Amino acid sequence: MMKFKTSKKNMKDSYNKIIGISYCGLQNLLRYENEIAYSTRVEGWSCDYYSIEGVLFSTGYAPLNNKNVNCNYETINKYENLAREINNSNFTYEEKQKAVKYLLSELIKEVTN
Repeated sequence: MMKFKTSKKNMKDSYNKIIGISYCGLQNLLRYENEIAYSTRVEGWSCDYYSIEGVLFSTGYAPLNNKNVNCNYETINKYENLAREINNSNFTYEEKQKAVKYLLSELIKEVTN
């Protein structure tokens, strides 16, 4: 799937729930997901966007701010560390993918309730 270039304003207006994370902050949790879009700024690339279960994940050098989610560093770090353990395990690719996608769903449930 090709990702498209968009504005941050467009993405903010298009999603009711947004999780904004700094560059590489969710690399293990998002490993099996595809970006849908990206934004740029004067300096170059700004952030990538992932749309998962109706929630927009914005990750990069200048990601969007959180919107209508109860998300903090500790919560993100907890799920990212669990995903790292899974990705470093001896599971098959498919098992890793399934387990990490489950963690991602659990993160979404926790921060959107």
